[in-house]
Amino acid sequence: MEISDNPPQKPVINPRKLAAIDIVFLGSKFIIAEFVGGVLLCIALGIFVLFRGHSFWQLVLGLYLISLGVNYVPMLVDAAAITRRQSARAEMGEELNDQRRAMAKYRRQSILLLIPLLVPIFALAQERRKAQVTHTGA
Repeated sequence: MEISDNPPQKPVINPRKLAAIDIVFLGSKFIIAEFVGGVLLCIALGIFVLFRGHSFWQLVLGLYLISLGVNYVPMLVDAAAITRRQSARAEMGEELNDQRRAMAKYRRQSILLLIPLLVPIFALAQERRKAQVTHTGA
């Protein structure tokens, strides 16, 4: 077994912390409504464009809008779990000591929400990594 000297890399985007910081600063009702709207409206508009469109670019736009809606699903699940446990501040930990830096960091990450299917991929990878750590006891 080879031991790496490289420290573990931080994820490019952390959907759970994105949801948590939004809840801390904007409130859970607003954020859950935003995420529900993001899921439902993007997917509905994407389906509408797919059925009404007649060109290749309309097909691309429809699929893009649907994938944006799918991007919000993991964040909606995380926001609901965080709200249920009332753990938004605990999720953020010491990062909230410097609120300006935390907001800047997670606003930069929120731009990545525009990349189709990126959030679900990272959310699944984080859950898989967490399960491996729990399973191995490391």
